[in-house]
Amino acid sequence: MTVVAPPPTSQDTTQPAPRPVGHQASHSAPHSAPHPAPRPATWWRRPTPWLMKAFTAAAVAASVLFAVIAALAASNVRSGFDAIGTTEEPQVSAGNDLIYALNDMDANLANILMVGGKALGPGVDRAAFTKLFEADRAEADHDLQLAALHAGAGGTGAQQVGNALNALGDYEALAAQVMYVDTGSAARPAGELPQAESAQFAQATDLMRSAVLPAAQAVAQTNGAALESSYQNRHGLAQQAVWWIVLTGVVALAALVGFELWLTRRTRRTLNPALIGATFLTLVVMVWGAVSMSSAAEHLRAAKKDAYDSVAALSAAKAESTDANADESRLVVDPSHGPQYQASFLAKSRALLDPGPNVTLDTYDAAVRTDLDAYFNDPAHPVGFGGYFGTEMKNITFPGERAAAEQMLRTYQTYELDDRVFRQKLATDVPEAVRFDTSPAASDSDGAFTAYAAAVQNVIDINAKAFTTNIDAGQEELALWRWLPLAACLLAIGCAVGGVRPRLAEYR
Repeated sequence: MTVVAPPPTSQDTTQPAPRPVGHQASHSAPHSAPHPAPRPATWWRRPTPWLMKAFTAAAVAASVLFAVIAALAASNVRSGFDAIGTTEEPQVSAGNDLIYALNDMDANLANILMVGGKALGPGVDRAAFTKLFEADRAEADHDLQLAALHAGAGGTGAQQVGNALNALGDYEALAAQVMYVDTGSAARPAGELPQAESAQFAQATDLMRSAVLPAAQAVAQTNGAALESSYQNRHGLAQQAVWWIVLTGVVALAALVGFELWLTRRTRRTLNPALIGATFLTLVVMVWGAVSMSSAAEHLRAAKKDAYDSVAALSAAKAESTDANADESRLVVDPSHGPQYQASFLAKSRALLDPGPNVTLDTYDAAVRTDLDAYFNDPAHPVGFGGYFGTEMKNITFPGERAAAEQMLRTYQTYELDDRVFRQKLATDVPEAVRFDTSPAASDSDGAFTAYAAAVQNVIDINAKAFTTNIDAGQEELALWRWLPLAACLLAIGCAVGGVRPRLAEYR
């Protein structure tokens, strides 16, 4: 009987075939090849639920990164507006006001001595100028106290403030001595000052010009340099904030879009509405953030460069003008230093409006008239003069600023012409020269100076308002960004998690 072997089972399919009976295994025969080791599972071969959770975690992490960067960027830019608008600019303005108050104080000291004991008109007498002197002294003391507060207890700033305080104290002592001595000659005619009093005044005004003002200018320059450095840093941060928001926003968008495309392909379903909502929200916040940071950077630039730089230049011009006007009074009170005061007046006039080199007090008016005629005949023509007014005319930005600045130029030209009239009168009739110099009438020198000073202040006010407007606009632009990044992040995460949960539930 023939025995039939049963067919091999499935368990046997991997067994080698039986060798023939009697066959001896050769020791030299090669061994059979080993089975290859199983390949490790790559991340894309992992189970779908695991991958869903991984993509969700990546999208959440990218959204959190985007929100944190956006919030930090907005906070840095917002702190720049706070620092420049509420701390640094007022500190610089206080320094500029200090210089003006000091110049006006010395001008009023000269006026006290110049007018003598008789009133030259309503409000033009010793008592009126003494009141103005005291007001200037109080303002200077206040500005120095603010400067000391901001400078702190040590460092260069504190030393500069200390130098200014010491010099001002010495000046005030000399000024008080001069005014006390002058009370004994209350009946003297205007402009006729005893030589001893004239010498005392010269000592006081020299101290003002050689020690007090340089110390105050050092304080103002230090504060101004600090403001400029702060602006450059803050403006740079605002510009960088745009790119950081775009960069991290693109990362978050890539994570969300990649997740959506993978989920659609892996689960063979249509687009996930919740993930699309999170993606759209992230895109909106990214674009909004970039636009807001860019707009904030522009507001910061406009506040500093367009507005405050003009305020600083014109504030310096205002102080310089007051000092130049004081040179007229000094010329009466201290005629022995007449050439010095003449040269000082010309130097300050050129600091205000410089028509070019090689001008003298006799040729200055004609040179200014040539430059101003060229400008007024063709305002589009490049400004041909320098000085503080040249700086302002090259930085006209805001509505009404050009008309106000042109009025400033006209009133300045009128005042300069009145100064020549004053000097002519002084050569022949000192009491009349003093009356003309101190009279507030529009046709007299002090009236012309008052109109000119008001015109300068009008341009300052326009730019100061623009500065405040841009600071406020920048702060308002960033107000939502105190909470918007966090809120948008939480909402985007909620959408992403909410969109993937139903898909995960299908694998339970």
